[in-house]
Amino acid sequence: MKIIARNKQHQEEIKIIKREGSLLQVAIGDREYTLDIEKVEDGVYSVLHDGISHNMEIIKSEKKHFYAVNTQYQSFSIEIAPASSLSSEKKSHGTKHEQITAPIPGKVISLKAIPGDRVLSGQTLVVLSAMKMENELKATIDGEISKIHVSEDDVVKENSVLVEIKAV
Repeated sequence: MKIIARNKQHQEEIKIIKREGSLLQVAIGDREYTLDIEKVEDGVYSVLHDGISHNMEIIKSEKKHFYAVNTQYQSFSIEIAPASSLSSEKKSHGTKHEQITAPIPGKVISLKAIPGDRVLSGQTLVVLSAMKMENELKATIDGEISKIHVSEDDVVKENSVLVEIKAV
């Protein structure tokens, strides 16, 4: 998943390199960091970097995909880009197929559909836990679930295909 951190006019792209338990290795711009992140309470996290603890409060905004982040020294907003999907046209039948992919590495928390279910564009299909946040991955077209490639509690890599939808 592409994550954009914005502080007034300045913005940085954040890429998750690796996650093991509470340890998270990220690249912010051309710099890499190893962070130890622990949830203190709902919306409050302790982030340990180079032996220094930073407390962060993360508040979901009314605006979709945006969060306000407050630290002891500053406040900024983070935009979490929508889940990406890959689409392809099947020429043999002229039917449109969509693949919902994991935007970042994470753990599948829940599946909200099964093969054969009819779904609407915008309907949540998979809940993926990544960076201590739950991300709802939604259908990008109206259609029928043709295949689910994952199960609950699976750990997935970035760009892994999770669900396939056939337009109806």
